[in-house]
Amino acid sequence: MSTVMAAVVATVLLLCGAAGGHAARATTADAVPPGQSPACPDRYPATRTPGNPLLLPQAPGSNPLHGAHFFVDGPRHGSAAGAIAQLLPAARKGGSAGSVRVEPGTLEQFPEDLSWASYKRHVNNVIKGKKGSAAYDIRMLEKIADQPEAQRFSTGAGGGGPGATYGQVQKILCTNLTADPGSIPIISTYFLHPLAPGCQSKAAFESIGPKFRRQIDEVAEGVGNRPAVFLLEIDGLGSSACIIHSAAGPVYEADLRYEINKISALPHTVVYMEAGYSDSNAPGYTARVLNKIGIRKIRGFYTNDTHLQWTAKEAKWAQRISAMTHGAHFLINTSENGRGPKLNPHPITQGVEDLCNPPGRGLGPKPTTSTPFAHSDGFVWQHVPGNSSGCGGGPPGGTFWLAKAVGLASRANQKLGPGYPSRPY
Repeated sequence: MSTVMAAVVATVLLLCGAAGGHAARATTADAVPPGQSPACPDRYPATRTPGNPLLLPQAPGSNPLHGAHFFVDGPRHGSAAGAIAQLLPAARKGGSAGSVRVEPGTLEQFPEDLSWASYKRHVNNVIKGKKGSAAYDIRMLEKIADQPEAQRFSTGAGGGGPGATYGQVQKILCTNLTADPGSIPIISTYFLHPLAPGCQSKAAFESIGPKFRRQIDEVAEGVGNRPAVFLLEIDGLGSSACIIHSAAGPVYEADLRYEINKISALPHTVVYMEAGYSDSNAPGYTARVLNKIGIRKIRGFYTNDTHLQWTAKEAKWAQRISAMTHGAHFLINTSENGRGPKLNPHPITQGVEDLCNPPGRGLGPKPTTSTPFAHSDGFVWQHVPGNSSGCGGGPPGGTFWLAKAVGLASRANQKLGPGYPSRPY
């Protein structure tokens, strides 16, 4: 650790009282992959609490998410918080961010349990009155770092072999969450499309079935009785039409049904299945698939996960699906839709939206559990704003891209859609 960084960490610990490990709560999973043991005890009750599945301090009422404090990551692992940590030395000198290479994965010098709230107080003391591009970028990135950061469990984590998914889940819940003790993690899953990309055959989906089910089992075993909100299978229905209308359809639906059954059986989860986006599949198609895979067993569905469609348009589309799925509730991803989508000139051949790091976009409405739309449980940032989509001139997919993140934050707007007032922030 450099002398400068050591001084930063020491100062933060002194100012913020961030010393010491947090006692983690939790329960033992029914089964653990061979050779592994739980990383931390799971002391939550095994019985579901009607009306309060997340075990919130106060009963949430009709919306099980209401009043929950969702996990906000600190500088050790948080994408925006880690970028801020690397920009801070340049900002301290009033300098430029141009020469800084942001690598959130190389921040081992920070304690695991250093919270963003604590670190932010230190950061704001350092940049108070400072000018220069580094200080400006930090102020922009704080808009992202302030919000809950969803945790993605995907097929390639840790190499994807037996026990790897379980290990990733345990790391997030037992280590990363010490930066925000008592918070509820938002977890997204992404297994099916990476395992069988595109419109694969029935045989292809049958061949990936054992690995898919094993990884879902490991997610369930790793979470155990802990409270969590799940956003299942990114692009699960949004990119499904070609599969569902082929011989592979029943196998694919069975996989989604398996995941719903496994995760919804955990006592303290609130579960939503991916339903696509308003500029893709029709409400009738989406509702039919959701009903076939067991939407009644979970809270509902989420939309706009990989798109940037206006929030109001998503809500109108989702309300039609809700009416055809026995009143299922929904969440809308608003991470990057504050300026709406960038539409392609040839939607039939290019797709409706430009999804390759489209320029000119902005952070959308902040995460909340209070919205003006019936049957909506809230707005959520399903992925970290600023992550590259892997095309359109950006770095590899999933890489936190400083220039993109700062641009999104500089154009942040809580506008819900055409005809709604502009609300920049």
